[in-house]
Amino acid sequence: MILFRSTAKPIWRQTWLRLLLLSSSTLGLALLVMPRLPSEWIVADQANPATVTVDTNVESWPESSAPETAPGSAPLLRQVSTDGIIRPYLALTQLSYGLTHRLLQKQQGVASYEQAIGLAQQALSLRQQGSTLELSRQEKALWQDAVHLLASVDSDSARYSQAQTKLKEYGTIATVVSHRINQQQSEFLAPIAAANGNPNAVRISLCQIGTDACRSFRGNVPPASLASLVKLPIAIALMHQVSTGKADLDEQIYIDPSNFTENAQGSKIFVDKTYTLREVMVRMITESNNIATNQLIDYMGHDTISAALQAEGFAGTRVGHKLVGDSTYPKSMGAGKNQSTADELTQMMMRIYSFTKDSDEEILNALVGQYDLDFGYRALIKEKPNIFWIGEKTGQNSSVIGSTVAFKVGEERYVMTVTIDKSAHQGRLRQIIRDVAKHVLEHGPLDQPLAPKVAKKL
Repeated sequence: MILFRSTAKPIWRQTWLRLLLLSSSTLGLALLVMPRLPSEWIVADQANPATVTVDTNVESWPESSAPETAPGSAPLLRQVSTDGIIRPYLALTQLSYGLTHRLLQKQQGVASYEQAIGLAQQALSLRQQGSTLELSRQEKALWQDAVHLLASVDSDSARYSQAQTKLKEYGTIATVVSHRINQQQSEFLAPIAAANGNPNAVRISLCQIGTDACRSFRGNVPPASLASLVKLPIAIALMHQVSTGKADLDEQIYIDPSNFTENAQGSKIFVDKTYTLREVMVRMITESNNIATNQLIDYMGHDTISAALQAEGFAGTRVGHKLVGDSTYPKSMGAGKNQSTADELTQMMMRIYSFTKDSDEEILNALVGQYDLDFGYRALIKEKPNIFWIGEKTGQNSSVIGSTVAFKVGEERYVMTVTIDKSAHQGRLRQIIRDVAKHVLEHGPLDQPLAPKVAKKL
């Protein structure tokens, strides 16, 4: 039996061990180490000299107390610490692994870069075959795969600098292709907008709740006015204050007479009265209450509303002034503009109907309780049971007519915002809402993949 003994001699000073540092092979380590073990480390079992073992369970004694052995008998085994001997081998093994891993990373970086270049060439070749929606989707997938490969190139790779340059270039191209796909997918909205009037006055935004699938016709262009649609972002801003602990829906607030203006018949918020913050917000939505809106603007302030909307991700929406009924202007009217887009209003509704925050349910209950049923509700009621209206906020003044409405087709839910500038044509608004919803009914969910057409072999 062979047994390792501890030694006080620094093992790292030996020439043979320095050679190990130059080796990246575990087998090489063994070939270098085994023939060079000092003879004083070894106690041989004469009966079986070819056997090499290390028994870590053998009892050990100090030198002074070790029992004597009879002449001619086998030497007694004494356990010694092997930590000092094994530790260098472990360190060298780790070093070998690290060097090998880094080498493989460098090689993989070069391979990933070259593969990304190949995918880009395929994408460019695919574009030459045509510009159909199916081909555009395939092209987008190739650019995205190329971007992912370039992003994986390690900073130690010889191709890293080139990969970073191509990463920006291909990322920009992928964004352009995505925009082209969105336009192609939204083409069905153009004839709907053009029916019965000037399409340039129309904005349409449509999204499927729970997905990223959206369609838009001039949805990123602000309408001439928001009218009462501005009440939706005000509710969003208020609930942001509530969710951050800066407001309490059970708080009693006074309705200042200076915020008086005309309201729709049947509205229940009156000046010089006190109501809970919850009731003021709910009636602002359900009754489209102008007095409630003006009081909430005073309660939060324009700067707070803007900051809250910014924090909620709606940077394109502004609340710059209070609302006027038939003729009476409230005090401290405000000099800014109320502004948003159909796309952003739709995203607000998407957020609410997705129950992203606990506070969203408060607004949703108000939307479902909408008193004004002349726009989206009336447009879709005839389509039951295929299409169900599930909530809405309307708006109309001398500059715009519009609605942001939620509806359900089958098991899927959708939100649509439609506005028409310089129009009071409720019939046209209802027709657009109905036609968009029926398109969804006839063609299926927005997020369903089209049956792919196989591109020509590249």
